[in-house]
Amino acid sequence: MEYTIVPMTSDCLEDYAELYSGVFSSPPWNEPWTAEAAAKRIGAMMSAPTFVGRAMISDSTVTGFIFGQTEYTYSGTEFQIQEFCVASEYRHKGYGRALLADLRQALAESGVTAGIYLITSEGEQTEGWYRRSGFRRVDGMIVMNDTRE
Repeated sequence: MEYTIVPMTSDCLEDYAELYSGVFSSPPWNEPWTAEAAAKRIGAMMSAPTFVGRAMISDSTVTGFIFGQTEYTYSGTEFQIQEFCVASEYRHKGYGRALLADLRQALAESGVTAGIYLITSEGEQTEGWYRRSGFRRVDGMIVMNDTRE
């Protein structure tokens, strides 16, 4: 299939939300996302001045996207991937790798020098994919969550 990768824009927010809710409501995540909740999440992130996002378009349809925020640290500019998804029919065909490669190129051109990081769940479909794509666990770092009830 042919595709193009373009910067994410707010005029496609509903398309992003539909894709997001479909992908993350399915395995391995099985989270109960609605398109409305996804639109709120994605819209809020897109409104940040440090937002960078790339969308894959195939046959006039959003079939994947990757986005996050640029962050400034003592060691330079880094990027946190906040969301990354590809429609199920496009998985295992290199489209995710193409999106990641495009993002890496865009970030390099914009001056991101301190790397890219993300938080993901354990498992072959998540952590395993990122490992095969050049990511590694960071020793000495953990993710914590305040779950007061």
